[in-house]
Amino acid sequence: MTITENINKSLKEYIRSIFSWILIAGVCGAVSLAFTFLALPYMKILNGLNGMEVEQIYSMSTAELDQYFRASVIFIGIYALNVLVAYMFNVGAFKCALESSRGRKIKRSDIFFAFKKKPLKFLALYIWKFILLSFWSCLFIIPGIIKYFSYSQSLFLMIENPNYKINEAIRESKILMSGHKEKFFILWFFSIILMVFLVLIPYVGAGLFTFFAFPFVNLLYINFYNDITLYNQYNDNEYKNTEL
Repeated sequence: MTITENINKSLKEYIRSIFSWILIAGVCGAVSLAFTFLALPYMKILNGLNGMEVEQIYSMSTAELDQYFRASVIFIGIYALNVLVAYMFNVGAFKCALESSRGRKIKRSDIFFAFKKKPLKFLALYIWKFILLSFWSCLFIIPGIIKYFSYSQSLFLMIENPNYKINEAIRESKILMSGHKEKFFILWFFSIILMVFLVLIPYVGAGLFTFFAFPFVNLLYINFYNDITLYNQYNDNEYKNTEL
């Protein structure tokens, strides 16, 4: 499947289930918004440090410093929780995209897929990939990007096979991506350009990003996954001894 064919297919699937996608995107957006409102009081406290001279900060009492310290810890905690919960809902959105791409009807409960099917394993996969990619990126930026592409299909593999071990999903992702990194790079670059372009549109940019770009890009990635898994099924002998 070419990039153009993927775009056309994903667009048709989005239009076919547009109301389901609007609902799914709305749920994900509402969750992030709720965390933002939770963090607002602590952001206001921390904003009090803006414009302060170093001497003013050093002259603060222990009680004042303690207030800022607590606010920063709570703010970081809310932000970290937001990232993890948003990731779990994104797993559910990918599950919905997988169902749609296979011609099946999207169930509203699919958005909670990660919370119902081994949530700790999905979180562990996210954290382990973050550690690995951070390690490779510390060496040089380019190896980090290449490894990001190599590991990119591990989440989809685990969605389709929840019993996979984390390293098993990562290993199979490497095999699937062998020979397909350039194509994925083009798709990845296109999706970033699309999202940036839509966000910059005045007044409606945020809405277009949430209700169109977010589900559409998920469909692009899932259709890419479907394409390479089908490709490797037909070329199993070629990939059996792939160097990782």
